[in-house]
Amino acid sequence: MHDVTARGIERAAFAGREEEREALDSALERALQFKAPQLVTVVGALGIGKTRLVGKWLSNQRGTALRVVQAASPGDGVADREEYGLLAALLRARFGLTPELDADQALALFRGELQQVFGDRRVAEVAALLGGFLGFEMPESPLSRALAHKPEQGTELARAVLCRFFEQDAAATPLVIVCEDLQNADDASLDVLGSLAAELGESPIVIIATARPDILVRRPGWGHLDGNHTRLELGPLRRRDIETMIRSMLDEPHLADGLLDRVASESGGNPFLLEQLLRVYQQHGILVADVGTGWTFDADRAARESMAITPEEAAHARLGTLSAAERDVLARGATFGAVFWTGGVVALGRFAVEITDGFDGGGVFGPDPAVAEIRQILTQLAQRDYLVAMASSSLPGESEWGFKHVLDQNLVEGSVSPEVMRRRKAFAAQWLESRAVRGRDAGTQAEDRATRESRLETLGHLYEQAGDSRRAAYCFITAANRARDHLQLDRARVLYVAGIGLLGVDDAIVQMDALFSVGDAAARLGRTREAVGHFQKMLHLAWRLDLPAKGGAAHDRIGRLLGMLGDHRRALAHLEQARQLFHGAGDLPGIASALDDIGRIHFLAGSPEASLNCHRAALSVRERLKDDRGRSLALARMGQVEHETGDLAAAMGHFQQALALRRHVGDRQGVVCSLLDLGGLERDLGHLDRALEVLEEGRTLAREIGERLFECSLGIEIGDCHLAEGQPRRALEEFMAAKQIARQFGAKLLFSEAARGVAESELTLGDPQRALDEARAAFQIADKIGSPPLAGAALRVAAAAVGLGAPGEAELGGAREMFDRAVEVLSNAGAELELGRALTAYADFEERNGRRDAADELRRQADLIRDRARRPLRTRALPTESIALH
Repeated sequence: MHDVTARGIERAAFAGREEEREALDSALERALQFKAPQLVTVVGALGIGKTRLVGKWLSNQRGTALRVVQAASPGDGVADREEYGLLAALLRARFGLTPELDADQALALFRGELQQVFGDRRVAEVAALLGGFLGFEMPESPLSRALAHKPEQGTELARAVLCRFFEQDAAATPLVIVCEDLQNADDASLDVLGSLAAELGESPIVIIATARPDILVRRPGWGHLDGNHTRLELGPLRRRDIETMIRSMLDEPHLADGLLDRVASESGGNPFLLEQLLRVYQQHGILVADVGTGWTFDADRAARESMAITPEEAAHARLGTLSAAERDVLARGATFGAVFWTGGVVALGRFAVEITDGFDGGGVFGPDPAVAEIRQILTQLAQRDYLVAMASSSLPGESEWGFKHVLDQNLVEGSVSPEVMRRRKAFAAQWLESRAVRGRDAGTQAEDRATRESRLETLGHLYEQAGDSRRAAYCFITAANRARDHLQLDRARVLYVAGIGLLGVDDAIVQMDALFSVGDAAARLGRTREAVGHFQKMLHLAWRLDLPAKGGAAHDRIGRLLGMLGDHRRALAHLEQARQLFHGAGDLPGIASALDDIGRIHFLAGSPEASLNCHRAALSVRERLKDDRGRSLALARMGQVEHETGDLAAAMGHFQQALALRRHVGDRQGVVCSLLDLGGLERDLGHLDRALEVLEEGRTLAREIGERLFECSLGIEIGDCHLAEGQPRRALEEFMAAKQIARQFGAKLLFSEAARGVAESELTLGDPQRALDEARAAFQIADKIGSPPLAGAALRVAAAAVGLGAPGEAELGGAREMFDRAVEVLSNAGAELELGRALTAYADFEERNGRRDAADELRRQADLIRDRARRPLRTRALPTESIALH
């Protein structure tokens, strides 16, 4: 007989699940024999043995030539479900893209693997499509340019390429793909995974997914939809399998009386709970190892003290078997959170140590046996499934560990008194902050940047939990600034909000700057109303501190955002207040900025003369300041008004000057604006190829710098170019994409423009009813926000749609009434070019209805407008290739 006291309770051997393993065998056999891809989903409760089953089945396939790719769904809640996160995790596992690789190394490895799978066949295009799942910044290719304005087609093509990659990969070696924790997967990944087996061509592929029953709430039909998708639902272990597990854990051929009945009843046949239950029995003296007699079981006591356990109780039982030293090491690790480092555990063991007068010489930084002991304890805890040793560390030179079970982390952290834990967290933050990267070569800077940002966020949480709100706030805001600099705007926004919430009135200046930054980030993310709220809080702080310039900046940004939302009256009130505050503070740049913004609102509201006066005044101030960046803005705004009112020569001159200044000062955002302006002007001059060249350059740059609203405006202009060259389907794709961006940002003006473009495209494609619906929506928005040029353009398209067969409007009347109203609105707004388009469309309508004299007169008026717009340009002999774009 073994000495069971020394041996203790072992890990359980795998038991049972014969039918499920046979089902997996059958799926593999079908895949190999018929080259028919299979999807098997293993569904079961927490601890029921899903991962054990898959692991055991894979271990039984060791004699079969298989490539196994295994990954788990990232995150454990809705907020963590990043789009295509599961697919990205699978591809990272397949390509061996580990966290310690920098961006260049990861991309090189990715390309190399693709080269092996596909050979020389269009690897660049395959890389561009698959790289999107992994977040790689890929060079532009003809394919990416073609799909840039077709996101839906790009997504479908990427899915198709994913299928072809797996097919090619399996052609060399049969492929088993394991996806764990499917209940945590994002919907986009589930959509792809659910259809993957059906979309894959003939290839030996088995996809195995594990999931808790939650997946059936999100996807009730999962696994029951077609023949190549099998759903295995794991129930409790059978009695004989429970007995096998108990024997393996106790290493005894015979079980004590009553033990099997009690364990089967209280564990419910759940393998995980079964293991924990035996350890609880041992901890409470119900199951005892006696030397020479095996294990004894006190059935009466077990009946009196019911041991049926929850996962929380199981965690208590697991921790109850730890020694004091092991528990202390875990508690020190839990100070950092779910992930910690060996050095941090060592340091936390020293921070409360009193250093005496004699503690010097070899005592400080001399050999410390505690370090080796801690390393040994951590290794043993990993072997016993308390911890996981991370494959790579986010801190150079440090071993990184993670808790295997979140409940363990929570319990050991909760076992430490709050005050001790608070002090430990403060010290842990200091230790982590001291781990700044030093002496690293330039080749690892990208990796170091990501590491520093992550460390700052961790520091923020540690300082916050330690009660040091100010330090925590500064860490969050610094991390947010870095994230914003790298265009990670959503991450920056979250970090700013966390930092701002921890700042008090003694940090009002920092708080104001952070509010300005988070407002800017929110606006660029399309959270327009949220951005207004951030700037309003900034305004309140500026008033409390009597800082008129800061107040003016807040008023100015609120005014701009309200203008974008179409609330022109309130926008002008805020912008005028901003101008007055800047004037009182003697802030000349602020005055010029406010004047330009006021001019922009006047322009959108159909008052071009008032707009030009404001921009001229702003230009005068900026010339006094020798502010080239500001001068370029004023010149561009003047050009926009002149373009709309038909003075194309003046507009061309101002647009040229603005672009030259912006290139000179390196204003990339301004360059995008100028390319947008010039592209629209070239289109109205009839130079469509030139216009598209300019606009596409602008869109490429807008995407590089993350300016989605400019991308929207450029898409509308590109759509109008396609309409002008007789390609309404391409135009429709551009307008629909722009409309989606405008909807996301709440940009009503842009939405109205995009809807008008959709209406014109549908009209050209022969669907006057759909054209009328879109034009009506465009008009209602433009009319509500007070933008006569846009309202007139929408009326023009609505009138044309009615003239081609769509039913008239009770409110707007028939085609002739709508044309008359469009002409009146555009004439009053001074929108000469749009007026010319309306007159031409009106003439076409009258000619179709046999009123040739009226049509001729309308065309004559349209020709006069066109001649007025172009004559000055010809007189001045400005070349069409008037400005270098590179």
